[in-house]
Amino acid sequence: MVNRESEPVHQPVPGNPYVRPVPPAGRRRGRGFALGAAAIALVLIGVGGYVVTQADGDGGGSGSREPVAGQTKQSPDGAGQSADPDQDAGADAKDDGSAAVIDVNAGRKPGEAKAWAAMNDVELPGKGAQLLDLWRVPGIVAQAEYDEVTGYRTADGSKAWSVPLPGTVCDTPVNPTPDGKVVVVYTQRKSERSTKCDQLRMIDLRTGAKGWHKQLVDGGFWDDTSMTHVSVTGDTVLVDQSATMRAYRIGDGKRLFTTEREREGGCSLDGVAGGSRLLQVEGCRPGSPGTHGRLKRLDPRTGDVKWSYRTKKGWSIQKVYSVDPVVVAVRNREEMDRWAAVAVDDQGRQRSWMPLDKGPDDFEMCAGTGDSGEGVQNCPGAAVGADTLYLASEPKDGVIGPNKIVAFDLRTGKRKWTGADEGGRQITPVTVTGGDRPGLIAYARAQGGKNGRTLRFGPDGGKPDVLLRHTSSAQAMEAGMFAGHVRYADGRFFVTPSRLSGKTHGGKSEEGDARMLSFAR
Repeated sequence: MVNRESEPVHQPVPGNPYVRPVPPAGRRRGRGFALGAAAIALVLIGVGGYVVTQADGDGGGSGSREPVAGQTKQSPDGAGQSADPDQDAGADAKDDGSAAVIDVNAGRKPGEAKAWAAMNDVELPGKGAQLLDLWRVPGIVAQAEYDEVTGYRTADGSKAWSVPLPGTVCDTPVNPTPDGKVVVVYTQRKSERSTKCDQLRMIDLRTGAKGWHKQLVDGGFWDDTSMTHVSVTGDTVLVDQSATMRAYRIGDGKRLFTTEREREGGCSLDGVAGGSRLLQVEGCRPGSPGTHGRLKRLDPRTGDVKWSYRTKKGWSIQKVYSVDPVVVAVRNREEMDRWAAVAVDDQGRQRSWMPLDKGPDDFEMCAGTGDSGEGVQNCPGAAVGADTLYLASEPKDGVIGPNKIVAFDLRTGKRKWTGADEGGRQITPVTVTGGDRPGLIAYARAQGGKNGRTLRFGPDGGKPDVLLRHTSSAQAMEAGMFAGHVRYADGRFFVTPSRLSGKTHGGKSEEGDARMLSFAR
């Protein structure tokens, strides 16, 4: 139902502020620093439906959760909190030219792509830090790392801007708004004891300009900020706090609606997926014979439910491969080795069911990278087109050996074709293209002394076209990134590691690791 009353201010859980409550079973919350399969390879070579409440303005009166810019907000313990704690970290985006771009084209062979490499200049703690979602807007490729969001010029890799933050970035959306804006969530300060991901900052990726800032309120077990995720649909950012989701308008930060746990029933929020559509993932009746997963499509402006899909009994929704068309990964809660991909149509009905735990090829959800607490959309090893799901199979000969890409028909659930790199490299789907040359863009990883490649498979598979032969002199650097984050746009390929180590020397972190590589003709 829709309630237009403003929200109450929730009080934090009493007791030790640094000991967070245990999340509901089955939750995948908070960006941790666990290593995925790529990093391992480097070492080796319940309760209820939801009520939607609509807020007029920012909630109004004492029920407003967010401080107004320039004001001081009174915290529950009486201490004043600045409405913009980022001020000491730099009020505007900076471009100090400190990020080195090194020449990786020396010795480039005929037919190989030109490349640039941007080196890391962010001082990291000894344990290192994750690199988060990779974004691209015209002329700029951007990414968050530790306590900074940085934009690089796509043409040459030079730093266009950087936005320093006072705390550690916890999560970023997988996509920006159509006009290039994102909202990131981070801690108030860089501290081992700072576990609350309760700061929001809007950033314009085209210029690096800071927009509005908000501080979230920790509302306890079902509404805590130790496990906060963000996603973007249109001009709406969805903020996922444990079992509560709030929507804000990205243009001005106005709160639009909230989905909350009902007191009776059996469903609880598991995550939110954004993009061209807004999907809410729920787990229902965990631990009971009737356990199942539920997927809702919501209106990003009002929170109204457009349709709802329910999985088979005993299955839960783990990841969202695509929001348009809708394709999700599901797993059996009793037999964890059993999993499948499911396509859902525009009315919330099951289109096809694709079992992935049996057949001629082996598959691991998210290409075996595991889940260190990312959002439901963070899942490498897959790409989706209008009627096709492309999945990377597991290598037969080890963690980084040769493998295949398998195309599944979303209308029938059956296999359409399989493809591989002729050079025996491991390949992964990157994106789907349309227009005059529809097909799949895939990345053939640099490994075993072989250069990486950017490939294109046609709609019917077959031998792939080699779009880019990556530069020989960058081979070792590229191989060391283990395809952490990849992106292809306008004829240019980008790759970054998923994590950078924090090298310690005299108690300080050293910079100088390769942060990003790009290849183009």
